[in-house]
Parts: sequence; C-alpha cells; structure tokens
Amino acid sequence: MNRVIGLLLVVIGLSCGCATLHNPVGSQRIIERIPRDEPAWKGRSFWQEATAYVYIGAVTNRADMALGLREAKAEGEKKLAEQIRQRIRTEFGSAIQGQNLDGQTGSYVSDLIAKVSDNVEVSGVRMEETYVEKVEETTASGVRYLYNCYAQLQLEKADYAEARRRVLDGALEQAKTAANVKAEESLRRAMGELQRNPSVSPVAAQMADGVGAKSAQ
Repeated sequence: MNRVIGLLLVVIGLSCGCATLHNPVGSQRIIERIPRDEPAWKGRSFWQEATAYVYIGAVTNRADMALGLREAKAEGEKKLAEQIRQRIRTEFGSAIQGQNLDGQTGSYVSDLIAKVSDNVEVSGVRMEETYVEKVEETTASGVRYLYNCYAQLQLEKADYAEARRRVLDGALEQAKTAANVKAEESLRRAMGELQRNPSVSPVAAQMADGVGAKSAQ
C-alpha cells in the first residue's frame, strides 16, 4: 500500500514538474480579445488624420478591466495634452524665428508662449475606440487573470486651433499688462503666419514619422 502511494506521489510530482516547464511562473498568454480582432492601431502612439489628431493610451497587467480602461483613457489624455502644448510652443516658436526680433523681445515672447501654453486647457477630446486583452498568467499556485487595456482618443483640428487661439489671447493679455508693444506685435504676426500656413509642426512631423516607422516593422 505504501509503495502504491509512493508511486502516485512520484507521478503527481512529475506531472507538476512538466507543467511548470511548459508554463513557467510569470508566463502569459492571451485568452480573449475584446473586440475579437486586434485593431491595427495597437502598438501605435500618435498619428494625424485629415481633420483630427489621434493618440493612444495603454496600460497592461491590470486586475480589473473597467479600472484598466479608465487608466488607459487617462494616460491617453495626459499624453495628448502634453504633446498638443508642445506643438503649440513649436509652431509659435517657428513663426517667431522668422521675424528677426532682437534677442530680448524674442526671448520674452518665447517664454510667454511657453508659460501660457503650460496652463491651457485642451477641450474637445473624445474616446473613439477601446481594445482589451484578457491574459492568463501562470503563478506558483495556479493562474491569475489580468487585462491589457487600450484607448484611442481623438482631438479635432478645429479644437486644436481653438486651444492655440486661447494661448495667443493669454499671451497678448500678459504682454499688454507689461506694456510690451513689440511683444504684442510679434504675437499677432506669428498668429497671422500660422493661419496663412497651417503646416505640420516639426514636432508633430517627427512623431508621425517615428510612429509610422515603428508600426511598419
């Protein structure tokens, strides 16, 4: 009897050992996708369409799907706000550089744009799509289930233009308060230049190129 019990324990031990070899602790596999097909935008960070800028927020290994989706949305909103503010600063900076301002005025205007843009609210952001992967992870005692969550957010270019206009208004107000006529004139000329030539800023172009190259790999 004891010999039979001993053999059973050996078999069980070998079975557990084989299972561990096939699925080491910490290994993961996707067992469900919501929706079923993985979207083409998974793995991307930013791109722009004809009328909108698109950003992706992503979080992984979350224990709760609903909470994970909220975190992914918040991550995307944070990324969008930071990059939109940077885009505004870059566009104004490029427009100001062509004005041949004296060093003091140029620095003052650039600092003013940076200060105001850091505090501008970016409104109009909407969540277009979500994607979730349910993951099974092997643990020492069995398995646990986690979620990788992705949120696609869009900002219409019209809403971006409105945010940029608010930055201009705020900068003009501060320049007026400081009685800096040269700065006021520079800001108005810069905005006029941006409205006449609404080209892609260097920062946005680099982000789009980088994302496209990454996605193509």
